[in-house]
Amino acid sequence: MLDKNPLDLDYQGVVEWVNKYKERERSLGHILDKPAPALLTTFYAQMVAEGSIVSNEWVRRACERHLKDLKRSEEDPDYPWVFDEEKAWRPIRFIEKKCHPTKGNFKHLVMQPWQHFIVGSMFGWVNKDTGMRRFRESLIFVGRKNGKRFAV
Repeated sequence: MLDKNPLDLDYQGVVEWVNKYKERERSLGHILDKPAPALLTTFYAQMVAEGSIVSNEWVRRACERHLKDLKRSEEDPDYPWVFDEEKAWRPIRFIEKKCHPTKGNFKHLVMQPWQHFIVGSMFGWVNKDTGMRRFRESLIFVGRKNGKRFAV
């Protein structure tokens, strides 16, 4: 069913196509129904870099930079930055536990892998000597109805 173009299907066919697509994405870990048990920043970057998650050039470049910087932080003793998973994970846990959606009957937010990448990148990269954040500001473009309120 997923090999068919949804634009060529009738309404019921499109509904079935979307449901099968969502189920496949859930099985691959691209869509989460409950909070992740671990930080997904690097996982998302790896999936985008290998092409498992479709993305535009800018997202792919950001993910490749994250992976390149991780490798450099391990190999180059003069590299000033390190990725601190605890510092990246802390705001994500806070958001998922304390923030509630504005609409719907939900008890908590479930951040998706792409949101983990954004928040994790902003808060996880720190100076290895001082512990100060590498990125103090971020500019994030997200289309309508794509979970902007959940990103920090």
